[in-house]
Amino acid sequence: MPKDYKLGPCAHGKIGAFYFYAGGSQDDPAFGFCEIELSVQYVAGDRMRIELYCVADGYQSARGVGARHPLKIAVLAGETVLGTVNWHFPDVICGHADPMHFAADIDLDEGLFPRADRVELSPTSGESEPCA
Repeated sequence: MPKDYKLGPCAHGKIGAFYFYAGGSQDDPAFGFCEIELSVQYVAGDRMRIELYCVADGYQSARGVGARHPLKIAVLAGETVLGTVNWHFPDVICGHADPMHFAADIDLDEGLFPRADRVELSPTSGESEPCA
């Protein structure tokens, strides 16, 4: 799933969905991201690239706003965090299923890339507004 497999070794996987729920609710999603595909790729002696592709899902009458509350993505090796990135995603508009893409490079000590064993979407708060 990286744009260019020729840049270096990579690993990739999928997360089914990541939703933001109204405060105190277990069944009232405001917005989310579906079919999330993530990859990490070794692109240089001290750098790895993380790429994300997803479909953004504005639910019912709310749109998600990523300007102040980014999606937090961490690359880990066991319990050691190798690097993190914050994605200030564009508005997730209600009634749409919009494709979104994000890529960022993370500085990394040489030799650590092969130890990466997972990517996590860290807990974060979200912000939604009514669709006009």
